[in-house]
Amino acid sequence: MAHALDEMSHADLLAGRIVELDGEPNFSPDGLAARSHAEYVEGDSLASMIMENLIAERIAIESYHEAIFCLGDQDPTTRRVLEEILARAAQHAENLVTLIKVIKDCRGSISQLRAAVCSPAHRPAAEQSISCAGAP
Repeated sequence: MAHALDEMSHADLLAGRIVELDGEPNFSPDGLAARSHAEYVEGDSLASMIMENLIAERIAIESYHEAIFCLGDQDPTTRRVLEEILARAAQHAENLVTLIKVIKDCRGSISQLRAAVCSPAHRPAAEQSISCAGAP
């Protein structure tokens, strides 16, 4: 939820800068989708959703780097806005990498626990305490 709120604040920062430059922000879903640098891919599990989010975040990071490079010193205010957003996006990516590592570690721990607790010798006791669905 915190990342979603942060992404909304990125949009607000950019919209504010567009207005300062006498432009008009376009928040229509079709317009946003058409301008997006990342393709939306729906994940089929928590891990795949986080991975897709990480991919999109890394694409955004690259886009911000390119925009900052193109701006150079021509518009220092917009450059600072983009650098702020870039820093937050980099933090988001780090957080997502950490989440992926935690999920992998948990999967390994759960598999090891299930293998140990749900072995044939332990099955009667295990069935009373935990579900061994899918265990040998």
